[in-house]
Amino acid sequence: VRKSRLRTPQGACPSARIIKKHHHEKCGRTQKLAGDHGWLLETVWHHHAHIAATMAENGWEQGAVLGLALDGTGYGPDGTLWGCEMLVCDYAHMTRMGHLSTVPMPGGEKAAREPWRMLLAHMDRALGAEATDQAQAVVRALHEKPVDTIRAMVRKGLNAPLTSSAGRLFDAMAALTGCAPARLSYEGEAAMRLEALAEQAEGISAPLVFDLRMTGDLLEMDPAPMWRAALQRLEGGCTGAELAHAFHAGLAHALATAMRKLAVRTGLGTVALSGGVMHNGVLVSMLIPLLQGAGLKVLMPAQVPAGDGGLALGQAAVAAYRHRCT
Repeated sequence: VRKSRLRTPQGACPSARIIKKHHHEKCGRTQKLAGDHGWLLETVWHHHAHIAATMAENGWEQGAVLGLALDGTGYGPDGTLWGCEMLVCDYAHMTRMGHLSTVPMPGGEKAAREPWRMLLAHMDRALGAEATDQAQAVVRALHEKPVDTIRAMVRKGLNAPLTSSAGRLFDAMAALTGCAPARLSYEGEAAMRLEALAEQAEGISAPLVFDLRMTGDLLEMDPAPMWRAALQRLEGGCTGAELAHAFHAGLAHALATAMRKLAVRTGLGTVALSGGVMHNGVLVSMLIPLLQGAGLKVLMPAQVPAGDGGLALGQAAVAAYRHRCT
């Protein structure tokens, strides 16, 4: 469990505890308690737990798999907020192999409730501030927003953590298409609206293209060309629904291509999918056939939630495996 009582209702005290690992050791208090009481303590990174949950639900016992974890945010070992991660996982370990390019998340958690913030961050990275300002005739989500204040915050590094989040990418695109309100009622609302908008597309537009390149040892999926193309299509009269569909298609193609490249690199032929974004039926219906067409076996959550509701299973699976191996 992620956060459980120190004792059960009957007063029994467990011999092992599992906690989600943070780069800044939020779990310090639990670590001290574990030491004081002689508990076995296991720490599990957020996205490792996501992939392990899919492996466990599918009864996977054949070694390492490629993992594709798409969600809102969860800390990674490098201290940034992960959320679009290409991994190699077994039950004991997780290795990052690739990710979405990072952008600032202006205002931290506020950016998860105000999608225009992530749109500004992505557009500034892809186009530059001047070109973003010039495009405001079609980027209505940025009208009358404190753009200069947000940019100053990002420049100074004030409450603007870096993130590779797929969820925040969906939020930004929802803001661009106009289907997201200025302030959300709950996290994930913008992505759900974007999915619904994509289902309304009457024609099939060409997928928006992401760039894939090696950055050091990691495969980086860069959305900058996608944003430039999206803006050009809007200026050319593309509807929001057509743009939403093209975004989903482009993301599915980029992810499938990335996993195919990593399969060749690692020799692994199975991909486990997880994270809250995998509840998106439009994306998943495009992604799975592309992965299978590349000759990859796909493991998907079914009974266990793809989102954070499945983390406890993944954490338990990792801890149980490690315990057996000690």
